[in-house]
Amino acid sequence: MAEPVIFNRDMGYSAAEFYRILPAAIRDYDLAITGDQVVITPKQGDHQLRLTITPLTDRILANMRLPHIDVRFEFLNFSEQQRKEFMQAFDRSYQRGGG
Repeated sequence: MAEPVIFNRDMGYSAAEFYRILPAAIRDYDLAITGDQVVITPKQGDHQLRLTITPLTDRILANMRLPHIDVRFEFLNFSEQQRKEFMQAFDRSYQRGGG
């Protein structure tokens, strides 16, 4: 069993927004949410992703309040390719428009 790959990401979403988008971001995986913990498992295979969601203090810019959260990713038994493919799809789901 390989060592888990763990990293954190600061994301510009409220926890509610994050959870609303999450099912679309993990299309081919099953999802279990318990409090601030999310366990994502494939429909087939033995790998697993654990997310820990921590709301952070809103950023304040002039009169704007911008929510953000810390997301801890813990990949268990993902190959490098599986992790890369998962994160590409995940990132696409959480992209915001702009220009």
